[in-house]
Amino acid sequence: MSAIFALLWTFTMLPHTLIVHNLGLGIGALIGVYVIALNWRLLFTRQAIPIWLILLFFLWMGIHLLFIGKNLGLQLAEYLSVWKRAALGSLFGVGFGISVIQANQSRNWTIVVIGLFAPTFIYYLKYLATFILPAFGQNAPDFLRLYFGSAEFYVPKISYVFYCLPALALALGMLLRQLRKVTQLDVLKVKASLFWIAMVFLVLGVFYLENIKNGIMYAFVLIILFLLGIFRGGAYKASKFSLSIVFFISLVIAALVLNNLRMNATWANLLADLDMVRVSSPEVVWKTAEPYYPLNKNGVPVASTNFDRAFYFGTGLSLLKQNPLGYGLVQSSFGHLAQERWPNAPLIQSHSGWLDLALGLGVPGALLLLASALAAIQKVDTAVEPWSIFGAWTLGGILILYISTEVAQKNYVDTFVWLIVLVASLSLQKISGRTGAL
Repeated sequence: MSAIFALLWTFTMLPHTLIVHNLGLGIGALIGVYVIALNWRLLFTRQAIPIWLILLFFLWMGIHLLFIGKNLGLQLAEYLSVWKRAALGSLFGVGFGISVIQANQSRNWTIVVIGLFAPTFIYYLKYLATFILPAFGQNAPDFLRLYFGSAEFYVPKISYVFYCLPALALALGMLLRQLRKVTQLDVLKVKASLFWIAMVFLVLGVFYLENIKNGIMYAFVLIILFLLGIFRGGAYKASKFSLSIVFFISLVIAALVLNNLRMNATWANLLADLDMVRVSSPEVVWKTAEPYYPLNKNGVPVASTNFDRAFYFGTGLSLLKQNPLGYGLVQSSFGHLAQERWPNAPLIQSHSGWLDLALGLGVPGALLLLASALAAIQKVDTAVEPWSIFGAWTLGGILILYISTEVAQKNYVDTFVWLIVLVASLSLQKISGRTGAL
């Protein structure tokens, strides 16, 4: 089951790997059902509340499909793809969580860590194949090349953020744990700290090389949380090594943020562009099929990345007030609802994952997902280390990512759902008798 997790996290973001994804979910679900059958009593404890909230979420989605949704054809197709994968993944998540927390073998942890960091390593493999091999007169095959636009093997930036940010979060969580224990003479702990530091910088390197503003922004948020944990726990007092690591990481992230501000001219006009959102209405912006972008107070056209995010968010909130039960689709409910009032509106996301979930699944659906995720993070604190750190930091990274990233689509949502269930299952306590751990 650890290997299935690693395969799912490695290949889900890559094109032409659907068979690996579906096989992993199918086999994982079958094993999960077996483990659940042997440990069903665990599901009737307080620790299982997040799992029951997910079950309520699936019930809500069924009710939404039959009685509330506004586009039965599209909603049924999505129900049989996204939500089928989410259900299979949830069965796998419960079984894996129960098994791994009861077996608690170091090899399971090693496989999971490898899988979680695999998307980062794959990026560097593609980078070397794309930019280094040609220098030696070799051309990489298409599937090993990086693409910066629509192409058969193109991996969008959002996929790198979704599948690499949890790895960064885990590395920071584990590094925080190490720095609370490390001393200058404890060579093994120093080596472990250096490993997690390397993982932090490898993920940051992906965001930097791809110039992913969301990645840099949320990496900054996670590192602030890491630094707060350092000073709150007094880890900086443990040794000069710990203090030097804190200073070094702070210096690097500050340099990355400043460089990102310099590389992206859109930051310079951010406030001026946001001012224009207040005086822009959908009737004007979507008057024609080509969106209208006004001039800001500096006399230059607003940057689409700045203007769209704020404009879509404000428009999405107004649509949510009128449609609190949602349109019914994970994919582009914002666009469908907007087109009902403004026919020239594009079929797109709102740039906020949580807002898109609310517009698609309704406020009850979004709240059930949020409540189950928060409950899973709170309860996983009772799990043994390092699984408690894995649960809190990886799921926490996904939670904040949904604030301003358009990840309410494709495989991101079903992965989010089964990750919630997996993290919740890590807190289930062992009951005497047969454990069914695989």
